[in-house]
Order: sequence, then C-alpha cells, then structure tokens
Amino acid sequence: MFDAEMETDEDWELNVQDAILEKCKGIKGILHIFVDANSKEGCVYMKCNSCETAYQVYKSLHGWWFDGRLVTVKYLRLELYHNKFPESKQALKSLQPSTTQMTSLARPYHRSTLEMT
Repeated sequence: MFDAEMETDEDWELNVQDAILEKCKGIKGILHIFVDANSKEGCVYMKCNSCETAYQVYKSLHGWWFDGRLVTVKYLRLELYHNKFPESKQALKSLQPSTTQMTSLARPYHRSTLEMT
C-alpha cells in the first residue's frame, strides 16, 4: 500500500492509518491497525470486530488505488493476528481518524495511468 523508502513525513504511518479510516468512513468496528513500516510490500494489518465488518472493509479497500499502488486485501485468521499483535486482544473500541478534516485522502501523490481510467 505504501513504499516506506519514499515516505518523508514524520507521521506518515499515521497518515496511512487515517487514509484507511477515511476511506472506510461509516464502517464501525475497525479495532486495530498496524502499519508495517518494515514491509517491502507496504503491508497494513487490520482487526475488525466481526466477519461482516471485515467484509465491508474488504469491499471498501480491495482494488482501491493509494499513493500510486493498487490495494489488495487478504484475510488473516484471528488467532494468527493475535499471535502477531498480542496487544490487539484488548482492542475493543472502533478506531477513528486522528482528525475530522478528512485530509489524508486529499494529499497529492503520483497517480498511475491505470488510476485515471
């Protein structure tokens, strides 16, 4: 979803998280997000409160273009998620963007010609 080597903002990980939450506006039940800054593929992990919420997030994000990259969503079993992110077991409250201004999606970035079709 991102290229960590190209990110220059100090709080770029928060910007990625905010962009996801803004794109999923109206979907309640996103409980945990981890932006893997060390991932070469630009992985972001998310925990939802139910399979139905996870499917709504899937429909919102899969096939979306972000920062010139096509977003692909894959599911991870809950026990594997909890093994990878033990702190997420206590995540019970729906996340909200860090600001109400919805600015993350409005940030300029390089657009692929595929995005413009």
